[in-house]
Amino acid sequence: MSAAVVAGGPGSGGIVPGWDRIGPAAIVHTAQAVASEALRAPFREVRARVADDGHGSLAVEITAPLVVPALGTGNVPSEPVLRSAHRARGTIAERLHAITGRQVDRVDVTYASSVVDVPRRVR
Repeated sequence: MSAAVVAGGPGSGGIVPGWDRIGPAAIVHTAQAVASEALRAPFREVRARVADDGHGSLAVEITAPLVVPALGTGNVPSEPVLRSAHRARGTIAERLHAITGRQVDRVDVTYASSVVDVPRRVR
């Protein structure tokens, strides 16, 4: 990558020659955070694997718990699980692209367990 130095030099907001890279661990951690938010699952229970195709595109594998409402609360999900997973895949791809600038070609979501969505008490 080459870039011209803009008048004013470094620190003046101009273009400076060099490389900008996001390390693999940072991409995985970002994918985990984005998936946690999109799936409404606890961050600590979401796992992400990210593979680079060598041309700048990513394939993301998410393993997370299925968040289900507590029985007896009357909170019925507004859409079926598969439809919400499909929507979450799109959200994960869009957000990961917006944050990292990397193209996301594939997102796989696997629900490996379930957790009950217990409303938190206000103090």
